[in-house]
Amino acid sequence: MPAYDLVITNGKVFFLDDFVDVNICVNEGKISRVQKNAPESASRVIDAREALVLPGLIDPHVHFRDPGLTYKEDFLSGSKGAAAGGVTTVFDMPTTQPVVTNASMLQEKVRTVKGKALANFGLFGAGSVDNLGDIDGLSRAGAIGFKTYMVAPPKDRMREYAGSFVTNSGQLYLVMQAIKRTGLTHCIHAESDSTVACLTERLHSEGRKDPMAHYDSRPNFTEAEAVYDAILLSDALGTKIHLVHVSTREASDLLKSARARGVNVSAETCPHYLCFSKEILNERGPYAKYNPPARNEDDLVSLFDALNEGTISMISTDHAPHAKEEKELGRTDIFKAPPGTPGVETRLPIILKMAHDGRLRLQDVPKLTSESAAKRFGLYPNKGCIVEGANADLTIVDYNQNWTIKASELQTKAWETVLFDGMAVQGKVKFTILSGEISFEEGVGFAKAGLGQFIRGNPNY
Repeated sequence: MPAYDLVITNGKVFFLDDFVDVNICVNEGKISRVQKNAPESASRVIDAREALVLPGLIDPHVHFRDPGLTYKEDFLSGSKGAAAGGVTTVFDMPTTQPVVTNASMLQEKVRTVKGKALANFGLFGAGSVDNLGDIDGLSRAGAIGFKTYMVAPPKDRMREYAGSFVTNSGQLYLVMQAIKRTGLTHCIHAESDSTVACLTERLHSEGRKDPMAHYDSRPNFTEAEAVYDAILLSDALGTKIHLVHVSTREASDLLKSARARGVNVSAETCPHYLCFSKEILNERGPYAKYNPPARNEDDLVSLFDALNEGTISMISTDHAPHAKEEKELGRTDIFKAPPGTPGVETRLPIILKMAHDGRLRLQDVPKLTSESAAKRFGLYPNKGCIVEGANADLTIVDYNQNWTIKASELQTKAWETVLFDGMAVQGKVKFTILSGEISFEEGVGFAKAGLGQFIRGNPNY
């Protein structure tokens, strides 16, 4: 009888801040041994042939649109993209239809998406003054954390966001207070509602509809203002917050200062903030619209600095697909296009290209794509690392392979809107392994839908 279910040989495994040549032995969904010498036998052996073997990637910020908006994306297409991109765990945002504002809605969403999932999944609950009494129940039902927008949505998307946003600091204070009692992480979309509304109204009065009007409606200080408020309240209350898609130098500076004085705040940024400056709006119009908007070259430099020094600890995707027809509404009026771009499948090769070009350390890639999220959301060391006893969630990638992203070959339903189409990248995912089971193999395809498991939040960390 074989000694192991699966053995991965000849790969470079991230271990103690470097990549070393070891073998990984898997039994019953767990990493049984990490060793130099080859094992006696296994039901299956994968020869990694000098490829990198990474802890299974975690994307802590996706919008898979399921239920209610599945013409944009659903959990099958979204998690297939995740698996093809080396992602073994995703955290899905609550802004579906219905919005996940109470325990029964979260439980119904689990039932809806479980049979489609090819990646493990955590589900965020919404946090606003409208559902303060439901926050404890969401925690008990297994929410991975909570999400609050500090800016109101457009009126035509209110149904998609109802119960997930606040519009002033007093409301945010009450929501933070309620979420603190759960022990879970509070994710915050930091843009100032009143200032964005003021600037947008002025641009409308001036007749501005051009793509750059999107940036002018949400300049750098609108993010910095909200980040300052969120940090101030978090410090006063002693809460645990996570700032999503940080995009500006000002926000990075505020984060650095807050962390230095002990505020319990973490942050993420996204590939589109590291790849594009605001000029992309003039080049790609509504397809380059996302919130916050693309920034300035100086901001890109500051984001890389923040990643390299640890001020920003994660690179997520904010995978936010929309139908091409919806994006095209912004062709003549940028305000009519919904914000967001797909990215769950393309994150790793984009980041590896940045490492190849010297903008990030290759040794930091496991931390930025897996370890930091696992630690912040209470999954470490079961996930986010390659150690004996951890879940056998693994990504095998040929780092030496350079290639070009072709949107039409991606798994997302919204492939026609992908902003990274035609980009030269580094590193091709060969295998994505979920609890010892292969969810994706290049040239072979995907496992049966339903392999992914619901990951409950852990308030005791």
